[in-house]
Order: sequence, then C-alpha cells, then structure tokens
Amino acid sequence: MTRTIAIHLLGLLMAGCACLAQGQTCESPKIIRVSLIPKKSSDALGAEYQPLVKVLEAAVRQPVEIVMASSYGAVVEGLLAGTVDLAELGPASYAQAKARDNRITAFASMIQRVGPHTEAGDSYRSLLVVRRDKKFHGLPDLRGSNISLIDPASTSGALIPRQAIAKLTGMALEHYFGRITFAGSHDRAIQAVQKGLVDAAFVSSSRLDEAVRNGSLRADELQVLWKSSPIPYDPFVYRGQLCQPVIDKIKQAFFQNSASLQDMFRGMNGEGFAHVSDEQYRGIREVYANQP
Repeated sequence: MTRTIAIHLLGLLMAGCACLAQGQTCESPKIIRVSLIPKKSSDALGAEYQPLVKVLEAAVRQPVEIVMASSYGAVVEGLLAGTVDLAELGPASYAQAKARDNRITAFASMIQRVGPHTEAGDSYRSLLVVRRDKKFHGLPDLRGSNISLIDPASTSGALIPRQAIAKLTGMALEHYFGRITFAGSHDRAIQAVQKGLVDAAFVSSSRLDEAVRNGSLRADELQVLWKSSPIPYDPFVYRGQLCQPVIDKIKQAFFQNSASLQDMFRGMNGEGFAHVSDEQYRGIREVYANQP
C-alpha cells in the first residue's frame, strides 16, 4: 500500500514538473496584445484592423487588444519584452526583431490588389516622390535638397533608400541630400511633400496608392523620380514563446475566417492573407545585416 502511494505521488510530482517545464517554455496570455507599425495615424490603424480583432477574439476565445506604438522600434521592443504577442512589422523591422530574437516568426502577409504604383500580389516598392509642379526631373536635381524618410526601421522609407543612394551616387544618403527628417509615418511624409515642407520623400508605393484612393492626394499631384525593386509585403509575426494551441488559433483567425474580413480587405485594397515564412524576407535580412 505504501509503495502504491509512493508511486502515485511520484507520478503527480512528475506531472507537476512537466507542467512547470511547459510553463517555462511557452505562454498562454490572458489577453492577446496586437501591435502595428505606425504606417498611418493610430486612429486610422485601430479602425482599419477592428474586424481582425473581432475574428481573433472569436478564434482564441479571449480578449484581444491593439497596443498602439509611436514608432517601428517600439513594436519591436514590445515583442522582445513580451508586452506584444502579435504584430504587423515592416520587412526591415522584422529583420531587426529576428536578429535579436530568432523565435519571432513571420506567418502571414496581405495579398494586394493592383494600384497606380503597386503591382497586384505580395510585394510593393519604395518610391522617391516630389511635387509635379517643382523643377525636379531626376535624382541629380535633388542633390542637397531636403527630404523626408519615414522611420529608421522603415524598409521603403529608410533601409532600401540608403542602400540605393549609396549604389547610385557612391555617397551616403546623409551626404548626398541636405536636411533629412523622419516623418514617422508614410501619410505624414506624403503630406510634407504636398505642403512643400520637404522637397522629396521616400515612401511605400502601397501607401501612396492609398492616399490617392482616399482622396487626400490627387493622382497627378506627385511625380515618382525613382522606384526600387519589389519588396516583400509587411509580415504578421508572433512571439515564439506562445504555446502552440494559441499559435494555431491565431493562424485559424487569419486563414480560416477570410469571409468575415472581406470588408477589411476591400478597405485596404487587399484580397486576403497569404502564408509566408522567414525565407521570403531573407534578402531584406541580408541588407539589414550588411548596412553600415
């Protein structure tokens, strides 16, 4: 009898240790916290992604909240600190996050419809834009001019332009242009060019298309002086510390509930979510790793 009790207690202890070990290796947060890089204003982002929040809440059966961020870097820091569980990053900010925590995993990305400056599919471009009524006809005309970038961790608004200017001119971006400012979002950079606050800006083609769609920019108001090669579209990522059942439910929300998200997709000029992996962002990660 004593031996049977001892074996039973040992089994309970082993089960307890297994639970403890599992608790140490994965997390099931009571609230799923989602953050988004500030491509536009916080109010606009929050409204845009509310349908996804509702679908996520139904899938994970617990509250989901959007954590607004003031910068691309703030989203990365939230993932690293564990205060953000799920995020939409830019390719460069994903490279930054992945370099610091390899467990951060890209799993989804928006499929886009065609736009004036963006091909249909899973990529976009970095564009150098100026006002059409200014006397700028090419990159040489902008030497010494004032330009706007987006954020130090923006792909189309910082990383790719730095690489391109170095290759095209043999000079660092900061040396080729005059005063450089960071707008904080693509919308604000476009507005800065419109208002003449800067001579030019590097922006995302998809954000430029959206400005035309929502009427804040006339189709003929800005001129594109340069465009990059295709860039893989922004990945959604999750923290690697999340338990697999939580990850599975998140993926279910993205890939098995597309009918509930059609209005959101239409508003974002998208068609749905596509499966992605780290391999699709290898090129961006290499650029990020090799930057000066």
